[in-house]
Amino acid sequence: MGNVELDFSAIPKLHGRQNFWQWRILLRAYLEANDLWKNNLPKESPHAKFIILATVQGDKIEPAYDDESCQYIFQNLEHRFGPYN
Repeated sequence: MGNVELDFSAIPKLHGRQNFWQWRILLRAYLEANDLWKNNLPKESPHAKFIILATVQGDKIEPAYDDESCQYIFQNLEHRFGPYN
């Protein structure tokens, strides 16, 4: 039995605080299904980084993300758009 390819297009693009929780819950579920989530953070991998960035509205992506880790990017987005900020 081969790997099941999951379609991440069902994850809405993160565009701000209004849809942060929907984005986070669906992103986490997708990453967990692909064994790319551990200890409440994404695992470091090119695939996880691509999924995170591909599910964020373009104007919310910082140029510095190019050289940053998955966990940094995720935590930065959480800090910028999460409900407690």
